[in-house]
Amino acid sequence: MIPFPSNDDALPALIDQDRLNPQFQPIVDIQAGQILGHEALIRGPAGHPLEFPSALFGEARRLGMLSELDLACRQAALRRYHELGMDGCIFVNVNPSVLLDKRHPKGCTRRLVQELGLAPEQIVIELSEQDLVQDTAGLKEALNRYRQLGFRIAIDDLGAGYSGLKLWSEIEPDFVKIDRHFIHHIDQDTVRQAFVQSIADLARRLGSRVIAEGIETRAELEQLHAMGIRYCQGYWLGRPQPMPLTRAPTACGRPMGVPALQRDTVATLARQGQAMDVNDSLAKVFDRLRADSRLHSIPVLAQGVPVGMLHRSRVMELFSTPFGRALYANKPLTRAMDMQPLIVDRQTPLDRASQLITDDDSMSGRQHFIITHNGHYHGLGSVRDLLRTITEQQLLLARYANPLTQLPGNVPIYREIDEALQQQQDFYVAYFDLNHFKPYNDVYGYAQGDKVIQWVARLLRETIGGAGQFLGHVGGDDFVAVFDAGCDWRHLCDQLIARFDREIPNFYHAEDRLRRGMVAPGRNGDTQRYPLLGIAIGVVHPDPARCHSHGDVALLASAAKHAAKCHAQSCCCFSPERAPQRPIAS
Repeated sequence: MIPFPSNDDALPALIDQDRLNPQFQPIVDIQAGQILGHEALIRGPAGHPLEFPSALFGEARRLGMLSELDLACRQAALRRYHELGMDGCIFVNVNPSVLLDKRHPKGCTRRLVQELGLAPEQIVIELSEQDLVQDTAGLKEALNRYRQLGFRIAIDDLGAGYSGLKLWSEIEPDFVKIDRHFIHHIDQDTVRQAFVQSIADLARRLGSRVIAEGIETRAELEQLHAMGIRYCQGYWLGRPQPMPLTRAPTACGRPMGVPALQRDTVATLARQGQAMDVNDSLAKVFDRLRADSRLHSIPVLAQGVPVGMLHRSRVMELFSTPFGRALYANKPLTRAMDMQPLIVDRQTPLDRASQLITDDDSMSGRQHFIITHNGHYHGLGSVRDLLRTITEQQLLLARYANPLTQLPGNVPIYREIDEALQQQQDFYVAYFDLNHFKPYNDVYGYAQGDKVIQWVARLLRETIGGAGQFLGHVGGDDFVAVFDAGCDWRHLCDQLIARFDREIPNFYHAEDRLRRGMVAPGRNGDTQRYPLLGIAIGVVHPDPARCHSHGDVALLASAAKHAAKCHAQSCCCFSPERAPQRPIAS
Protein backbone atom coordinates (compact mmCIF):
# COMPACT_ATOMS: atom_id res chain seq x y z
CA MET A 1 0.00 0.00 0.00
CA ILE A 2 1.29 3.48 -0.92
CA PRO A 3 1.44 5.90 2.03
CA PHE A 4 -0.06 9.35 1.39
CA PRO A 5 0.50 12.46 3.50
CA SER A 6 -3.22 13.36 3.44
CA ASN A 7 -6.53 12.42 1.85
CA ASP A 8 -6.08 15.34 -0.51
CA ASP A 9 -3.26 13.39 -2.15
CA ALA A 10 -5.18 10.12 -2.53
CA LEU A 11 -6.28 8.89 -5.97
CA PRO A 12 -9.94 10.01 -5.64
CA ALA A 13 -8.77 13.53 -4.84
CA LEU A 14 -6.41 13.58 -7.84
CA ILE A 15 -9.31 12.64 -10.08
CA ASP A 16 -11.82 15.02 -8.50
CA GLN A 17 -9.38 17.94 -8.56
CA ASP A 18 -8.25 17.35 -12.19
CA ARG A 19 -4.64 16.87 -11.11
CA LEU A 20 -3.77 14.29 -13.77
CA ASN A 21 -1.22 15.60 -16.28
CA PRO A 22 -1.17 14.37 -19.89
CA GLN A 23 2.12 14.09 -21.74
CA PHE A 24 2.42 13.54 -25.46
CA GLN A 25 4.81 11.27 -27.34
CA PRO A 26 5.00 11.73 -31.13
CA ILE A 27 4.21 9.02 -33.65
CA VAL A 28 6.20 9.88 -36.77
CA ASP A 29 5.75 9.07 -40.44
CA ILE A 30 9.43 8.55 -41.17
CA GLN A 31 8.95 8.32 -44.93
CA ALA A 32 7.20 11.67 -45.22
CA GLY A 33 9.10 13.28 -42.34
CA GLN A 34 5.82 14.30 -40.70
CA ILE A 35 4.05 13.69 -37.41
CA LEU A 36 1.10 11.32 -37.70
CA GLY A 37 -0.09 12.16 -34.21
CA HIS A 38 0.69 11.76 -30.50
CA GLU A 39 0.01 9.16 -27.87
CA ALA A 40 -1.36 10.70 -24.67
CA LEU A 41 0.32 9.32 -21.55
CA ILE A 42 -0.93 10.28 -18.12
CA ARG A 43 1.16 11.24 -15.10
CA GLY A 44 0.23 12.19 -11.57
CA PRO A 45 1.58 15.41 -10.01
CA ALA A 46 5.37 15.74 -10.15
CA GLY A 47 7.02 14.25 -7.08
CA HIS A 48 3.79 12.55 -5.99
CA PRO A 49 3.81 8.84 -5.02
CA LEU A 50 1.38 8.28 -7.91
CA GLU A 51 3.35 10.28 -10.46
CA PHE A 52 4.11 7.35 -12.76
CA PRO A 53 1.58 5.08 -14.52
CA SER A 54 2.54 1.83 -12.80
CA ALA A 55 1.81 3.32 -9.36
CA LEU A 56 -1.22 5.25 -10.60
CA PHE A 57 -2.99 2.31 -12.18
CA GLY A 58 -1.81 -0.09 -9.49
CA GLU A 59 -3.57 2.05 -6.88
CA ALA A 60 -6.67 2.23 -9.10
CA ARG A 61 -6.80 -1.57 -9.24
CA ARG A 62 -6.40 -1.75 -5.46
CA LEU A 63 -9.28 0.66 -4.92
CA GLY A 64 -11.45 -0.76 -7.69
CA MET A 65 -11.34 2.58 -9.53
CA LEU A 66 -9.97 1.55 -12.94
CA SER A 67 -13.11 2.79 -14.66
CA GLU A 68 -12.99 6.18 -12.94
CA LEU A 69 -9.28 6.61 -13.62
CA ASP A 70 -9.58 5.51 -17.25
CA LEU A 71 -12.33 8.04 -17.91
CA ALA A 72 -10.44 10.81 -16.10
CA CYS A 73 -7.34 10.08 -18.21
CA ARG A 74 -9.32 10.30 -21.43
CA GLN A 75 -10.88 13.60 -20.37
CA ALA A 76 -7.55 15.12 -19.33
CA ALA A 77 -5.87 14.08 -22.59
CA LEU A 78 -8.62 15.30 -24.91
CA ARG A 79 -9.09 18.60 -23.08
CA ARG A 80 -5.37 19.32 -23.26
CA TYR A 81 -5.29 18.25 -26.92
CA HIS A 82 -8.03 20.80 -27.59
CA GLU A 83 -6.41 23.56 -25.51
CA LEU A 84 -3.11 23.23 -27.38
CA GLY A 85 -4.78 23.22 -30.79
CA MET A 86 -2.87 20.09 -31.73
CA ASP A 87 -2.83 18.69 -35.27
CA GLY A 88 -2.88 15.03 -36.24
CA CYS A 89 -4.32 12.08 -34.36
CA ILE A 90 -4.47 11.68 -30.61
CA PHE A 91 -4.01 8.10 -29.37
CA VAL A 92 -5.87 7.60 -26.09
CA ASN A 93 -5.14 4.49 -24.01
CA VAL A 94 -8.14 2.43 -22.92
CA ASN A 95 -8.01 -0.67 -20.72
CA PRO A 96 -10.01 -3.57 -22.26
CA SER A 97 -11.40 -4.56 -18.86
CA VAL A 98 -12.91 -1.08 -18.54
CA LEU A 99 -14.78 -1.44 -21.81
CA LEU A 100 -16.17 -4.77 -20.60
CA ASP A 101 -17.17 -3.33 -17.21
CA LYS A 102 -20.98 -3.07 -17.13
CA ARG A 103 -20.67 -0.19 -14.64
CA HIS A 104 -18.52 1.91 -16.98
CA PRO A 105 -20.62 4.92 -18.11
CA LYS A 106 -21.48 4.98 -21.82
CA GLY A 107 -21.27 7.95 -24.15
CA CYS A 108 -18.85 10.09 -22.07
CA THR A 109 -16.14 10.23 -24.74
CA ARG A 110 -18.64 11.06 -27.47
CA ARG A 111 -20.14 13.90 -25.43
CA LEU A 112 -16.69 15.30 -24.59
CA VAL A 113 -15.58 15.23 -28.22
CA GLN A 114 -18.78 17.03 -29.24
CA GLU A 115 -18.33 19.58 -26.45
CA LEU A 116 -14.76 20.32 -27.58
CA GLY A 117 -15.65 20.41 -31.26
CA LEU A 118 -13.15 17.68 -32.18
CA ALA A 119 -13.50 15.47 -35.25
CA PRO A 120 -14.03 11.83 -34.16
CA GLU A 121 -11.57 10.58 -36.80
CA GLN A 122 -8.83 12.44 -34.94
CA ILE A 123 -9.30 10.18 -31.92
CA VAL A 124 -7.69 6.74 -31.84
CA ILE A 125 -8.80 4.38 -29.06
CA GLU A 126 -5.61 2.51 -28.20
CA LEU A 127 -6.35 -0.89 -26.67
CA SER A 128 -3.64 -2.45 -24.54
CA GLU A 129 -3.08 -6.12 -25.38
CA GLN A 130 -1.18 -6.96 -22.19
CA ASP A 131 -4.28 -8.02 -20.23
CA LEU A 132 -5.98 -11.33 -20.94
CA VAL A 133 -9.16 -10.68 -22.93
CA GLN A 134 -11.63 -13.51 -22.47
CA ASP A 135 -14.81 -11.88 -23.78
CA THR A 136 -13.61 -11.01 -27.29
CA ALA A 137 -17.15 -10.74 -28.60
CA GLY A 138 -18.12 -8.24 -25.90
CA LEU A 139 -14.98 -6.21 -26.53
CA LYS A 140 -15.66 -6.20 -30.27
CA GLU A 141 -19.18 -4.95 -29.64
CA ALA A 142 -17.92 -2.15 -27.40
CA LEU A 143 -15.28 -1.07 -29.92
CA ASN A 144 -17.78 -1.16 -32.76
CA ARG A 145 -19.77 1.50 -30.94
CA TYR A 146 -16.71 3.74 -30.98
CA ARG A 147 -16.07 2.94 -34.64
CA GLN A 148 -19.66 3.77 -35.59
CA LEU A 149 -19.15 7.20 -34.04
CA GLY A 150 -16.13 7.78 -36.28
CA PHE A 151 -13.34 6.92 -33.83
CA ARG A 152 -10.44 4.77 -34.98
CA ILE A 153 -9.03 1.76 -33.15
CA ALA A 154 -5.46 0.66 -32.37
CA ILE A 155 -4.10 -2.48 -30.69
CA ASP A 156 -1.11 -1.73 -28.47
CA ASP A 157 1.82 -4.03 -27.59
CA LEU A 158 1.12 -6.65 -30.26
CA GLY A 159 3.15 -9.73 -29.36
CA ALA A 160 3.43 -8.92 -25.65
CA GLY A 161 0.18 -10.47 -24.45
CA TYR A 162 -1.94 -13.53 -24.82
CA SER A 163 -4.29 -13.21 -27.73
CA GLY A 164 -2.84 -10.61 -30.08
CA LEU A 165 -3.47 -12.21 -33.48
CA LYS A 166 -6.91 -13.46 -32.46
CA LEU A 167 -7.81 -9.99 -31.18
CA TRP A 168 -6.45 -8.45 -34.37
CA SER A 169 -8.54 -10.72 -36.59
CA GLU A 170 -11.70 -10.12 -34.53
CA ILE A 171 -11.41 -6.34 -34.07
CA GLU A 172 -9.83 -5.37 -37.43
CA PRO A 173 -8.03 -2.30 -35.99
CA ASP A 174 -6.93 0.70 -38.01
CA PHE A 175 -3.49 0.61 -36.33
CA VAL A 176 -1.37 -2.18 -34.89
CA LYS A 177 1.50 -1.31 -32.56
CA ILE A 178 4.33 -3.84 -32.42
CA ASP A 179 5.65 -4.40 -28.92
CA ARG A 180 9.04 -2.83 -28.18
CA HIS A 181 10.51 -6.28 -27.40
CA PHE A 182 10.64 -6.96 -31.14
CA ILE A 183 12.11 -3.53 -31.95
CA HIS A 184 14.98 -3.63 -29.42
CA HIS A 185 18.20 -4.27 -31.38
CA ILE A 186 16.19 -5.24 -34.47
CA ASP A 187 19.13 -4.06 -36.55
CA GLN A 188 21.17 -6.94 -35.07
CA ASP A 189 18.53 -9.69 -34.83
CA THR A 190 17.22 -11.52 -37.91
CA VAL A 191 14.51 -13.26 -35.89
CA ARG A 192 13.05 -9.92 -34.81
CA GLN A 193 13.32 -8.67 -38.39
CA ALA A 194 11.39 -11.71 -39.66
CA PHE A 195 8.67 -11.23 -37.05
CA VAL A 196 8.20 -7.54 -37.79
CA GLN A 197 8.27 -8.13 -41.54
CA SER A 198 5.59 -10.81 -41.27
CA ILE A 199 3.39 -8.49 -39.18
CA ALA A 200 3.89 -5.69 -41.73
CA ASP A 201 2.96 -8.00 -44.63
CA LEU A 202 -0.13 -9.24 -42.80
CA ALA A 203 -1.15 -5.69 -41.91
CA ARG A 204 -1.06 -4.64 -45.56
CA ARG A 205 -3.38 -7.49 -46.46
CA LEU A 206 -5.79 -6.70 -43.61
CA GLY A 207 -5.83 -2.96 -44.14
CA SER A 208 -4.12 -2.03 -40.83
CA ARG A 209 -1.25 0.39 -40.45
CA VAL A 210 1.75 -0.78 -38.43
CA ILE A 211 3.43 1.40 -35.79
CA ALA A 212 6.78 0.28 -34.36
CA GLU A 213 7.15 1.21 -30.68
CA GLY A 214 10.16 1.61 -28.43
CA ILE A 215 12.73 2.88 -30.94
CA GLU A 216 15.77 4.00 -28.96
CA THR A 217 18.60 4.11 -31.51
CA ARG A 218 19.18 5.41 -35.01
CA ALA A 219 20.23 1.89 -36.06
CA GLU A 220 16.81 0.54 -35.11
CA LEU A 221 15.09 3.36 -36.98
CA GLU A 222 17.16 2.81 -40.11
CA GLN A 223 16.48 -0.93 -40.06
CA LEU A 224 12.74 -0.32 -39.80
CA HIS A 225 12.92 2.21 -42.61
CA ALA A 226 14.73 -0.33 -44.80
CA MET A 227 11.95 -2.84 -44.07
CA GLY A 228 9.27 -0.40 -45.19
CA ILE A 229 7.89 0.36 -41.71
CA ARG A 230 6.48 3.84 -42.06
CA TYR A 231 5.13 4.82 -38.62
CA CYS A 232 7.47 4.85 -35.65
CA GLN A 233 7.45 5.86 -31.98
CA GLY A 234 10.11 5.86 -29.27
CA TYR A 235 12.62 7.89 -27.29
CA TRP A 236 14.86 8.34 -30.35
CA LEU A 237 12.07 10.29 -32.02
CA GLY A 238 10.75 12.04 -28.93
CA ARG A 239 10.09 11.41 -25.27
CA PRO A 240 6.71 12.05 -23.64
CA GLN A 241 6.48 15.72 -22.75
CA PRO A 242 3.80 18.23 -21.75
CA MET A 243 4.19 20.23 -24.95
CA PRO A 244 3.76 18.12 -28.10
CA LEU A 245 6.10 18.40 -31.05
CA THR A 246 4.76 20.47 -33.92
CA ARG A 247 7.17 19.11 -36.53
CA ALA A 248 8.97 15.84 -37.10
CA PRO A 249 12.24 15.54 -35.19
CA THR A 250 15.49 15.84 -37.13
CA ALA A 251 16.34 12.28 -36.09
CA CYS A 252 14.00 10.88 -38.74
CA GLY A 253 13.67 11.09 -42.46
CA ARG A 254 17.29 12.15 -42.99
CA PRO A 255 19.05 10.98 -46.12
CA MET A 256 21.59 8.29 -45.43
CA GLY A 257 23.48 8.71 -48.67
CA VAL A 258 25.93 11.34 -47.48
CA PRO A 259 27.80 10.12 -44.43
CA ALA A 260 25.58 11.03 -41.50
CA LEU A 261 28.41 12.68 -39.60
CA GLN A 262 28.55 15.36 -42.31
CA ARG A 263 24.81 16.14 -41.98
CA ASP A 264 23.85 15.63 -38.36
CA THR A 265 24.40 18.39 -35.84
CA VAL A 266 24.32 18.51 -32.06
CA ALA A 267 20.76 19.84 -32.33
CA THR A 268 19.70 16.18 -32.60
CA LEU A 269 21.13 15.58 -29.10
CA ALA A 270 19.66 18.59 -27.31
CA ARG A 271 17.66 17.80 -24.17
CA GLN A 272 15.98 20.35 -21.93
CA GLY A 273 18.16 20.25 -18.82
CA GLN A 274 17.22 22.07 -15.60
CA ALA A 275 19.04 25.40 -15.79
CA MET A 276 19.69 27.74 -12.86
CA ASP A 277 20.27 31.46 -12.63
CA VAL A 278 23.73 32.76 -11.89
CA ASN A 279 22.37 34.55 -8.79
CA ASP A 280 20.95 31.39 -7.16
CA SER A 281 22.49 30.07 -3.96
CA LEU A 282 24.41 26.84 -3.49
CA ALA A 283 21.71 25.66 -1.07
CA LYS A 284 19.19 25.72 -3.91
CA VAL A 285 21.60 23.76 -6.09
CA PHE A 286 22.20 21.18 -3.38
CA ASP A 287 18.49 20.70 -2.74
CA ARG A 288 17.82 20.17 -6.42
CA LEU A 289 20.61 17.62 -6.75
CA ARG A 290 19.49 15.78 -3.64
CA ALA A 291 15.90 15.62 -4.94
CA ASP A 292 16.95 14.02 -8.23
CA SER A 293 19.72 11.42 -8.10
CA ARG A 294 19.78 11.27 -11.92
CA LEU A 295 20.75 14.93 -12.23
CA HIS A 296 24.49 15.26 -12.90
CA SER A 297 24.90 18.58 -14.72
CA ILE A 298 23.10 21.90 -14.36
CA PRO A 299 23.75 24.74 -16.81
CA VAL A 300 24.02 28.21 -15.27
CA LEU A 301 22.48 31.14 -17.14
CA ALA A 302 22.66 34.92 -16.97
CA GLN A 303 19.59 36.33 -18.74
CA GLY A 304 19.35 33.20 -20.86
CA VAL A 305 23.01 33.12 -21.85
CA PRO A 306 25.15 30.19 -20.55
CA VAL A 307 27.97 31.30 -18.26
CA GLY A 308 28.94 28.05 -16.58
CA MET A 309 28.03 24.53 -15.51
CA LEU A 310 27.47 22.89 -12.14
CA HIS A 311 28.61 19.30 -11.68
CA ARG A 312 27.10 16.99 -9.08
CA SER A 313 30.47 15.68 -7.89
CA ARG A 314 31.80 19.17 -7.09
CA VAL A 315 28.66 20.39 -5.23
CA MET A 316 28.28 17.17 -3.22
CA GLU A 317 31.95 17.31 -2.30
CA LEU A 318 31.52 20.77 -0.75
CA PHE A 319 28.42 19.76 1.22
CA SER A 320 29.85 16.44 2.39
CA THR A 321 32.32 18.06 4.81
CA PRO A 322 31.29 18.29 8.53
CA PHE A 323 30.34 21.95 8.25
CA GLY A 324 29.66 22.00 4.51
CA ARG A 325 26.07 23.20 4.64
CA ALA A 326 26.83 25.91 7.17
CA LEU A 327 29.81 27.11 5.15
CA TYR A 328 28.36 27.03 1.65
CA ALA A 329 24.54 27.07 1.80
CA ASN A 330 24.24 30.85 1.48
CA LYS A 331 27.15 31.29 -0.90
CA PRO A 332 26.46 32.07 -4.59
CA LEU A 333 26.55 29.04 -6.83
CA THR A 334 29.49 30.58 -8.69
CA ARG A 335 31.66 29.20 -5.84
CA ALA A 336 31.19 25.70 -7.28
CA MET A 337 30.60 26.56 -10.93
CA ASP A 338 32.72 25.32 -13.82
CA MET A 339 33.58 28.62 -15.50
CA GLN A 340 34.68 27.06 -18.80
CA PRO A 341 32.19 24.39 -19.84
CA LEU A 342 32.11 23.27 -23.44
CA ILE A 343 29.51 25.43 -25.25
CA VAL A 344 28.61 24.72 -28.89
CA ASP A 345 26.00 26.10 -31.27
CA ARG A 346 23.24 23.70 -32.23
CA GLN A 347 24.41 23.71 -35.86
CA THR A 348 27.79 22.25 -34.89
CA PRO A 349 28.35 18.95 -36.76
CA LEU A 350 28.59 15.87 -34.57
CA ASP A 351 32.11 15.03 -35.67
CA ARG A 352 33.25 18.59 -34.86
CA ALA A 353 31.67 18.39 -31.39
CA SER A 354 33.39 15.07 -30.81
CA GLN A 355 36.71 16.59 -31.76
CA LEU A 356 36.17 19.53 -29.38
CA ILE A 357 35.43 17.15 -26.52
CA THR A 358 38.47 15.01 -27.33
CA ASP A 359 40.75 18.05 -27.51
CA ASP A 360 39.45 19.61 -24.28
CA ASP A 361 41.32 18.12 -21.31
CA SER A 362 38.85 19.72 -18.88
CA MET A 363 36.06 17.55 -20.37
CA SER A 364 37.63 14.43 -18.88
CA GLY A 365 34.99 12.89 -16.63
CA ARG A 366 32.35 15.44 -17.66
CA GLN A 367 29.01 14.01 -18.77
CA HIS A 368 27.39 16.96 -20.55
CA PHE A 369 28.04 20.01 -22.69
CA ILE A 370 25.87 23.08 -23.36
CA ILE A 371 24.09 23.67 -26.67
CA THR A 372 23.12 27.21 -27.72
CA HIS A 373 21.03 28.89 -30.40
CA ASN A 374 21.94 32.46 -31.32
CA GLY A 375 24.04 32.58 -28.17
CA HIS A 376 21.19 31.65 -25.83
CA TYR A 377 20.67 28.41 -23.98
CA HIS A 378 19.05 25.72 -26.14
CA GLY A 379 19.65 22.50 -24.20
CA LEU A 380 22.10 20.01 -22.75
CA GLY A 381 24.03 17.49 -24.81
CA SER A 382 25.19 14.19 -23.38
CA VAL A 383 28.76 13.12 -24.13
CA ARG A 384 27.61 9.51 -24.01
CA ASP A 385 24.78 10.18 -26.49
CA LEU A 386 27.18 11.95 -28.81
CA LEU A 387 29.68 9.09 -28.86
CA ARG A 388 26.94 6.47 -29.15
CA THR A 389 25.33 8.31 -32.07
CA ILE A 390 28.63 8.63 -33.90
CA THR A 391 29.35 4.93 -33.37
CA GLU A 392 25.87 3.89 -34.56
CA GLN A 393 26.12 6.03 -37.66
CA GLN A 394 29.56 4.71 -38.52
CA LEU A 395 28.23 1.17 -38.19
CA LEU A 396 25.26 2.03 -40.39
CA LEU A 397 27.49 3.55 -43.03
CA ALA A 398 29.62 0.41 -43.03
CA ARG A 399 26.54 -1.80 -43.16
CA TYR A 400 24.98 -0.16 -46.21
CA ALA A 401 28.21 0.72 -48.02
CA ASN A 402 29.37 -1.04 -51.17
CA PRO A 403 32.16 -3.38 -49.98
CA LEU A 404 34.49 -2.53 -52.86
CA THR A 405 34.34 1.27 -52.75
CA GLN A 406 32.73 1.96 -49.34
CA LEU A 407 30.35 4.37 -51.05
CA PRO A 408 26.66 4.26 -50.01
CA GLY A 409 24.87 1.33 -51.62
CA ASN A 410 21.36 0.79 -52.94
CA VAL A 411 19.41 1.37 -49.71
CA PRO A 412 20.89 4.84 -49.08
CA ILE A 413 20.56 5.72 -52.77
CA TYR A 414 16.86 4.83 -52.77
CA ARG A 415 16.27 6.84 -49.61
CA GLU A 416 18.11 9.89 -50.90
CA ILE A 417 15.95 9.98 -54.01
CA ASP A 418 12.69 9.09 -52.24
CA GLU A 419 13.20 11.84 -49.67
CA ALA A 420 13.93 14.42 -52.38
CA LEU A 421 10.68 13.41 -54.10
CA GLN A 422 8.64 13.44 -50.88
CA GLN A 423 9.92 16.90 -49.98
CA GLN A 424 9.19 18.20 -53.50
CA GLN A 425 12.82 19.20 -53.94
CA ASP A 426 14.30 20.43 -57.20
CA PHE A 427 17.18 18.06 -57.98
CA TYR A 428 19.08 16.23 -60.73
CA VAL A 429 20.23 12.61 -60.88
CA ALA A 430 23.23 11.34 -62.83
CA TYR A 431 23.82 7.69 -63.73
CA PHE A 432 27.45 6.74 -64.49
CA ASP A 433 28.51 3.62 -66.41
CA LEU A 434 31.74 2.49 -68.09
CA ASN A 435 31.85 1.71 -71.79
CA HIS A 436 33.46 -1.62 -72.83
CA PHE A 437 34.08 -2.68 -69.25
CA LYS A 438 33.18 -6.37 -69.77
CA PRO A 439 35.81 -7.03 -72.48
CA TYR A 440 38.34 -5.12 -70.36
CA ASN A 441 37.58 -7.48 -67.46
CA ASP A 442 37.91 -10.49 -69.79
CA VAL A 443 41.37 -9.42 -71.00
CA TYR A 444 42.87 -7.83 -67.88
CA GLY A 445 41.11 -9.91 -65.21
CA TYR A 446 38.66 -9.10 -62.44
CA ALA A 447 41.35 -7.93 -60.01
CA GLN A 448 42.44 -5.23 -62.44
CA GLY A 449 38.79 -4.44 -63.17
CA ASP A 450 38.24 -3.87 -59.45
CA LYS A 451 41.16 -1.44 -59.41
CA VAL A 452 39.51 0.55 -62.20
CA ILE A 453 36.20 0.67 -60.27
CA GLN A 454 37.98 1.84 -57.12
CA TRP A 455 39.78 4.52 -59.12
CA VAL A 456 36.50 5.71 -60.66
CA ALA A 457 35.00 5.87 -57.17
CA ARG A 458 37.92 8.04 -56.08
CA LEU A 459 37.44 10.38 -59.06
CA LEU A 460 33.75 10.69 -58.24
CA ARG A 461 34.48 11.37 -54.57
CA GLU A 462 36.99 14.08 -55.37
CA THR A 463 34.93 15.74 -58.11
CA ILE A 464 31.30 15.29 -57.04
CA GLY A 465 31.57 14.36 -53.37
CA GLY A 466 34.07 17.19 -52.97
CA ALA A 467 31.35 19.58 -54.17
CA GLY A 468 29.09 18.42 -51.34
CA GLN A 469 26.81 16.30 -53.56
CA PHE A 470 25.46 12.83 -52.78
CA LEU A 471 27.27 9.91 -54.36
CA GLY A 472 26.38 6.21 -54.34
CA HIS A 473 27.60 2.94 -55.86
CA VAL A 474 24.83 0.78 -57.33
CA GLY A 475 27.20 -2.10 -58.02
CA GLY A 476 29.73 -3.21 -60.65
CA ASP A 477 30.69 -0.20 -62.77
CA ASP A 478 27.42 1.68 -62.11
CA PHE A 479 27.37 4.80 -59.91
CA VAL A 480 24.71 7.40 -59.08
CA ALA A 481 24.94 11.05 -58.02
CA VAL A 482 22.16 13.32 -56.76
CA PHE A 483 22.76 17.02 -57.39
CA ASP A 484 21.16 19.95 -55.59
CA ALA A 485 19.30 22.36 -57.86
CA GLY A 486 21.90 25.08 -57.25
CA CYS A 487 24.85 22.86 -58.18
CA ASP A 488 26.55 23.26 -61.58
CA TRP A 489 26.28 19.55 -62.37
CA ARG A 490 27.28 19.97 -66.00
CA HIS A 491 30.60 21.56 -65.07
CA LEU A 492 31.31 18.76 -62.58
CA CYS A 493 30.51 16.09 -65.16
CA ASP A 494 32.74 17.79 -67.76
CA GLN A 495 35.56 17.90 -65.21
CA LEU A 496 35.08 14.23 -64.46
CA ILE A 497 35.13 13.21 -68.15
CA ALA A 498 38.26 15.24 -68.83
CA ARG A 499 40.12 13.66 -65.93
CA PHE A 500 38.82 10.17 -66.74
CA ASP A 501 39.97 10.32 -70.36
CA ARG A 502 43.33 11.75 -69.34
CA GLU A 503 44.13 9.07 -66.75
CA ILE A 504 42.44 5.90 -68.04
CA PRO A 505 45.42 4.92 -70.30
CA ASN A 506 47.39 4.24 -67.11
CA PHE A 507 45.32 1.07 -66.63
CA TYR A 508 46.47 -0.47 -69.95
CA HIS A 509 49.62 -2.18 -71.11
CA ALA A 510 52.02 -0.08 -73.20
CA GLU A 511 51.01 -1.65 -76.54
CA ASP A 512 47.31 -1.06 -75.84
CA ARG A 513 48.03 2.55 -74.87
CA LEU A 514 49.83 3.07 -78.19
CA ARG A 515 46.96 1.71 -80.28
CA ARG A 516 44.36 3.43 -78.03
CA GLY A 517 42.50 0.22 -77.40
CA MET A 518 42.76 -3.55 -77.15
CA VAL A 519 41.82 -6.72 -78.96
CA ALA A 520 39.45 -9.19 -77.30
CA PRO A 521 36.97 -11.93 -78.27
CA GLY A 522 33.53 -10.52 -79.14
CA ARG A 523 30.12 -11.95 -78.30
CA ASN A 524 30.15 -14.24 -81.35
CA GLY A 525 33.68 -15.47 -80.69
CA ASP A 526 35.35 -13.34 -83.38
CA THR A 527 38.25 -11.12 -82.41
CA GLN A 528 37.24 -7.47 -82.08
CA ARG A 529 39.02 -4.25 -81.37
CA TYR A 530 37.71 -2.21 -78.42
CA PRO A 531 38.65 1.41 -77.72
CA LEU A 532 39.90 2.55 -74.32
CA LEU A 533 37.34 2.58 -71.54
CA GLY A 534 35.02 5.58 -71.57
CA ILE A 535 32.53 6.90 -69.06
CA ALA A 536 28.87 7.41 -70.01
CA ILE A 537 26.79 9.82 -67.92
CA GLY A 538 23.04 10.14 -68.19
CA VAL A 539 21.49 13.10 -66.33
CA VAL A 540 17.79 13.65 -65.61
CA HIS A 541 15.69 16.29 -63.84
CA PRO A 542 12.85 14.35 -62.14
CA ASP A 543 9.47 16.00 -61.59
CA PRO A 544 8.42 15.22 -57.97
CA ALA A 545 4.77 15.64 -58.92
CA ARG A 546 4.96 12.83 -61.48
CA CYS A 547 7.74 10.57 -60.18
CA HIS A 548 6.34 8.54 -57.32
CA SER A 549 9.47 6.72 -56.13
CA HIS A 550 13.13 6.01 -56.80
CA GLY A 551 11.95 3.35 -59.28
CA ASP A 552 10.51 6.03 -61.57
CA VAL A 553 13.72 8.05 -61.36
CA ALA A 554 15.78 4.92 -62.10
CA LEU A 555 13.82 4.37 -65.32
CA LEU A 556 14.52 7.95 -66.42
CA ALA A 557 18.22 7.82 -65.52
CA SER A 558 18.73 4.43 -67.15
CA ALA A 559 17.30 5.69 -70.45
CA ALA A 560 19.58 8.76 -70.30
CA LYS A 561 22.58 6.56 -69.58
CA HIS A 562 21.83 4.31 -72.57
CA ALA A 563 21.70 7.40 -74.78
CA ALA A 564 25.14 8.42 -73.50
CA LYS A 565 26.53 4.92 -74.20
CA CYS A 566 25.57 5.26 -77.85
CA HIS A 567 28.50 7.67 -78.27
CA ALA A 568 31.91 6.22 -79.13
CA GLN A 569 33.71 8.40 -76.57
CA SER A 570 33.01 9.48 -73.00
CA CYS A 571 29.86 11.53 -73.01
CA CYS A 572 27.33 13.28 -70.77
CA CYS A 573 23.73 13.26 -72.03
CA PHE A 574 20.90 15.23 -70.47
CA SER A 575 17.38 13.92 -71.00
CA PRO A 576 14.52 16.47 -71.03
CA GLU A 577 12.07 13.75 -69.94
CA ARG A 578 10.95 14.47 -66.37
CA ALA A 579 8.80 11.38 -65.71
CA PRO A 580 8.61 7.89 -67.16
CA GLN A 581 6.03 7.21 -69.83
CA ARG A 582 3.10 5.30 -68.34
CA PRO A 583 0.77 3.07 -70.35
CA ILE A 584 -2.64 4.63 -70.99
CA ALA A 585 -5.44 2.63 -69.39
CA SER A 586 -7.85 1.16 -71.94
